[in-house]
Amino acid sequence: MKFTIALAIAALTTSTIAADCSTLRPLYSQCGGVQYTGCGTCANNAICTYVNAYYSQCYPKPY
Repeated sequence: MKFTIALAIAALTTSTIAADCSTLRPLYSQCGGVQYTGCGTCANNAICTYVNAYYSQCYPKPY
């Protein structure tokens, strides 16, 4: 029972940390991928673009 409670708390804590996106990602920074836990929202002049399963990057928006 203690293990189940500890696991639930760990899962909630992890999802809260991963969901925090108070700072937008700048151009050419990582914004996604397998096991990436940072913010996935790029700055207003960029869009998060899939590169491969392990990496997505903020590229400039097309005009």
